[in-house]
Amino acid sequence: MIDWLIEAIIPFSVLASVLVLARVLLLPLVGSQTYYRLYLFLPLSLILPLINIPNWLLTPDSSLQVQKVLVVANEQLHRYSIYDLAFYLWLTGFCLFVGYLLINHLVLIQRAKRWQPIAIEGFKVEGLHIRQSDDVFSPMLIGLIKPMLVIPEEFNQHFSKEQQTLILEHELCHYQRNDLVWNAFALILLAIMWFHPLAWLAFRYYRRDQELSCDETVLARKHTNCRINYSKALVTAAQLTVPIGFAQLSFKEYGDKNVMFERIQFIKDNPKGSVLISLVVIGAFLMSLSAMSFAGPNQAVQGKKAEHIMPIKRIEPKYPKAAVEQKLEGSVVLKFDITSSGDVDNVSVIKATPAGVFDKSAKVALKQWQYQASNAGMKNALVQLDFALSKSSELAFKQVEQIKVTRD
Repeated sequence: MIDWLIEAIIPFSVLASVLVLARVLLLPLVGSQTYYRLYLFLPLSLILPLINIPNWLLTPDSSLQVQKVLVVANEQLHRYSIYDLAFYLWLTGFCLFVGYLLINHLVLIQRAKRWQPIAIEGFKVEGLHIRQSDDVFSPMLIGLIKPMLVIPEEFNQHFSKEQQTLILEHELCHYQRNDLVWNAFALILLAIMWFHPLAWLAFRYYRRDQELSCDETVLARKHTNCRINYSKALVTAAQLTVPIGFAQLSFKEYGDKNVMFERIQFIKDNPKGSVLISLVVIGAFLMSLSAMSFAGPNQAVQGKKAEHIMPIKRIEPKYPKAAVEQKLEGSVVLKFDITSSGDVDNVSVIKATPAGVFDKSAKVALKQWQYQASNAGMKNALVQLDFALSKSSELAFKQVEQIKVTRD
């Protein structure tokens, strides 16, 4: 798990930074609908490390100088390391956050049992239950399995008929787009990346842009007076609402005054967004993902002979527990670059036997190796790590530099 997070944190951080920092500039240019959809790239960035795309066209280049060094590693399965500590720390935070969400959701369910079912004239949606409650101060859509729209008791007194219709259309937009489901996925993503400040910022703006996109849908082709009345309804809702701690899977943004002011300003400016700019931005995000996914594995091997650079520090790979239990041995051929300072960069798997068993362990170890400093470093160096269950194991994977990893 930690290996995956280490590999995923860079693409996730890059995309989250762009979404948060470029929001003020891009949102008016592409529109809230397009910008809301850009958040889909965040979960995609976490999938990148799980996609193993070997470069079958790349073979060891005899022109590269490769050392023949044998390293025997002792068994590490029962030894606590920094990765073990990091995993348990991450798992603790993940469980606490998920537990907090579940408790809040159970509180919400218990409160919902007391809410009175009502019918709204002219508003009936298949599968959506409508209830009235004094626990809420503005309309709120809640529930994953049995969605319900909760209306405050004084809804009719505080809002005009036109305002009521627009607010209900807004909640209906959330329901029809399955935004509650998307919010659940977003919270799972936030639970996984709970330690990352950018994850919290991205989630915050994701919810804001969710509201803006619904406003844009509701007010599309509406006249000016209708837009003004809707803005007044947002102001009224902001004045009436107090923060609600239990509604993590609901839409409580009516009570956030900062969100309300941004929504009102967005309604006033009414940015249309450019289709051309939207396509360019989406294309840029796709190319960024592609670059982060394939930059390492798909680089061509340089033909010229590299200078001889000696390793000065090697980190022993961990033998995967699942491989020990299944009594698996194997080999991983890795391609990597050595910077002028001696650091290892752009590690990628060229060939793994068996595929997907030892890849991550090999990559994590190699990234921590240190080589001698040099003028230009080295591009496309090759190393082979042989994983053996014992020192006496005979492996037939002798192609390039061999690092033998054993259990005892």
